[in-house]
Amino acid sequence: MRIVTVALLTFMLSMLSACGFQLRGSGGYELAVDSVAIVASNSFSDLADELEDTLKSIGVAVNATEPEYVIRLNSETTTRRPVATSGNITVSEYEVRLRAIFSISDAEGEILIDDTPLTAERIYSFDASNFVSNAEEESVLVEEMRQDLAGQLVRRFSATLRSKSAEASSTSNSDGAEPPEADDAAQNAEEEAEPSDS
Repeated sequence: MRIVTVALLTFMLSMLSACGFQLRGSGGYELAVDSVAIVASNSFSDLADELEDTLKSIGVAVNATEPEYVIRLNSETTTRRPVATSGNITVSEYEVRLRAIFSISDAEGEILIDDTPLTAERIYSFDASNFVSNAEEESVLVEEMRQDLAGQLVRRFSATLRSKSAEASSTSNSDGAEPPEADDAAQNAEEEAEPSDS
C-alpha cells in the first residue's frame, strides 16, 4: 500500500512539473534577461557549465553574439578539512567547501555587481576503509554545491536587477516634482508675503 501511495505521489508531481507547475523552493528562478555571456577564469570551469545549464533552463540565451550582460567567474576553489575524529583519532567527518567569486557588467561595461563571493559547504562521513565510496560521495556533494552556487548567483542577479528597476522607477516618478526643501521654502515665502494683522 505504501509503495502504491509513493508511486502515485511521484506520478502526480511529475504531471504537475510537466504542466509547468513548480513547488516553491524546488529550484525555480526568475530573471528578466534575454541573453548573457559567461566568462570564466578557468576555461574548464564546471561551475560555468552548471550556471549555463541553469540559465538555459529558464530561457536565457547563453554566450549570444551581443549579450545584455556579462557574468565573470573570477575564481572557483574547492577545499576539504576534517571536522570530526573517531575514538582512535582517525578522521570520521570531512567538510568540503566550494567558493567562487563573480561579477556582472552590462553590455557597455558598467558594473552591475562587483566582485562578490559565493560559498557552499557540505559535511560527509568518512570511512577510512572505503576510499572509493568516499570519493563518490564527495563528488556528488561538490556537484550539489555547484548547483547551489549557480542558484545563488541567479537569485543575486535577479534581486539586483529588480532593485535597479525600482530605483529607476522611483527616480522617474520624482522627476518634475520639487524636493521637500523646495516645498518648505515656497511655503515660508508665502507666509512672509501675507500681510500681518498688525
